Amino acid sequence: MQHVLIVFYVLFFATGFMGITALTLLKVRLQSRLLGTLMVFQSLFLVGMGLIAVYFYLAGLPSGISGATAVALRVVLALLNSAVWVTGGVLVHRMRLPRKRRGFRPTLMEVLASLVILWTLTNAALLVAFGADTAGGTAQVADDRFGPAQAWALFGHILVALALAKFGFTARGPINPDEPDAIRPLIRGYGLWALVFAPAGLVEFAVESARLPWLPTISLDQLLYLSLNLVSMSAAIRLFRPSGSGEPIMDSVPAERRRMLNLSAREAEIAVLIARGMANKQIAAELGISPATVRTHIYNLYQKVGAGSRVELLNRLRG
Repeated sequence: MQHVLIVFYVLFFATGFMGITALTLLKVRLQSRLLGTLMVFQSLFLVGMGLIAVYFYLAGLPSGISGATAVALRVVLALLNSAVWVTGGVLVHRMRLPRKRRGFRPTLMEVLASLVILWTLTNAALLVAFGADTAGGTAQVADDRFGPAQAWALFGHILVALALAKFGFTARGPINPDEPDAIRPLIRGYGLWALVFAPAGLVEFAVESARLPWLPTISLDQLLYLSLNLVSMSAAIRLFRPSGSGEPIMDSVPAERRRMLNLSAREAEIAVLIARGMANKQIAAELGISPATVRTHIYNLYQKVGAGSRVELLNRLRG
């Protein structure tokens, strides 16, 4: 079983970094505000999951984990979790269709996220005040009776389930028309997995309350994060792979962009070949010029467009 857990955590963190990289590439290409927020969301989630792994590793050592260390780690986790929900609220705000508000009227998502944050920070305060075993903020059951601590934990899991469900339904619905169409499958994928894992905390609570066998070092939250990473990577692959018809990403530079940027015919021609995924040597062979000349033209393109990479160049040329 230990080897299975090692493989899982290697896969988990590998896909975490790959998912963040995929979102970075998508942001450079699409210039979407949502993608920047998603990058922050994914990064916070990854750091939080890493701290959970550290917590279980220290707890599994022969010497165990000291009470002070446990409290410190769980307080940091509570703060990170609060930051994740703040970012989630920003995501929902940006993906919703623009509406005019009259006065201060919080949305349902804002209310739910605020309650989850309040519940999380209250747990952190209880940890500092009374110690790691009396906060009542987890699904662990101290005895066979359903007491105040268990009721408080259940209340929190219900809040999280409702907030995740609201996030999922919003992501699956109409998205702000200012966002590019290419981002919609990504957001809808996030929404789908948010709905699937919305009751995860309640499931874990029920399993632990019934004292059923469980893997305490693998959380359903980690499986949610793994699913979101796969969605991010698949979205990047779809965007950057060539189309089935063999058509390039950009078959010509728009005339308006050519005039605005003062591009020569040769520079526009090279930009189209870059869009086809051709390397400098391939472009040189295609046009019958030297690779050094190709590099000069590409350098001039970068200067005129104000780009620092091929992806950024194509994105700006397409307008």
